[in-house]
Amino acid sequence: MKILILFLFFLSITSFLYLILILVYRYRNISILKGNKTISLNGNIKNFFGYLKKYILDFNRRFIKFKRYERIKFLIERLNLKVPFYCENFIIFEEIGFIIGFIISFILFENTLLSFIFAVAGFFTPEIVLKAKIKRKDENILKEMPNAIDIISANIEGGLSIIKSISKYSERNKNDFAEELKIVINNINIGKSFSEALLDMNKKLNLGEVTGFANVFIQADKYGGNVKEIIRAQADEIRAKRFQTLKRKAHEAPVKLLIPLIIFIFPVVFIVLFGPVIIRLMSGM
Repeated sequence: MKILILFLFFLSITSFLYLILILVYRYRNISILKGNKTISLNGNIKNFFGYLKKYILDFNRRFIKFKRYERIKFLIERLNLKVPFYCENFIIFEEIGFIIGFIISFILFENTLLSFIFAVAGFFTPEIVLKAKIKRKDENILKEMPNAIDIISANIEGGLSIIKSISKYSERNKNDFAEELKIVINNINIGKSFSEALLDMNKKLNLGEVTGFANVFIQADKYGGNVKEIIRAQADEIRAKRFQTLKRKAHEAPVKLLIPLIIFIFPVVFIVLFGPVIIRLMSGM
């Protein structure tokens, strides 16, 4: 069975290398027919991998219409990545994770079923990493919001308009919430209304505290009046919620510590205490 698997693995690698050679030869001939100059080996390799990546991206675009990748696309948009990153690029990471997971686990365990399980785990690893980044960003936003609201409220008290106050905060601070407010100001500058820009931010972040923030400022922009007290009350409410969340996590910590205690510490203690007794009993038998 192992010999058959190794043979199939060798056959797959050989076929892949043969495919690479065919594609390099084809690309070289197309370049010559187009009248381009002969390219060096490094240039050929670079052009080939660019061609191969383009082919893989075109292939991956067939899958982005699935519901799972529509959700992943939404998660990618929430990160505001400066370098353009699309679902088809994300699928490449999943494919690499699948291949690496299978190869490494097969080398270590030499078990096809176990290797396939690790390959599936490698396939879903990029999504887990993406969700962890989103969770960290949400936590940072909730942490930064109370101070941001206080500063914006102080700017309003100083005589600035709501939009100018938000713009001033986003320009002078570098954090996740300030980046989102900067996007709001950019959307206003390209023609969106203040309400539409805030609602877009609320839809993207999908956080209850951000919904309250957007609603307060939309009402303040529409109806005017003295909104400083309402804004400060919202900041206090977000602080209270954050304090309750931290308090809940503090109470959950002892329960979570039981898992590593049971898995790692208790077995070692039992081995140290009862190991010599068991060895003596076995040697006596």
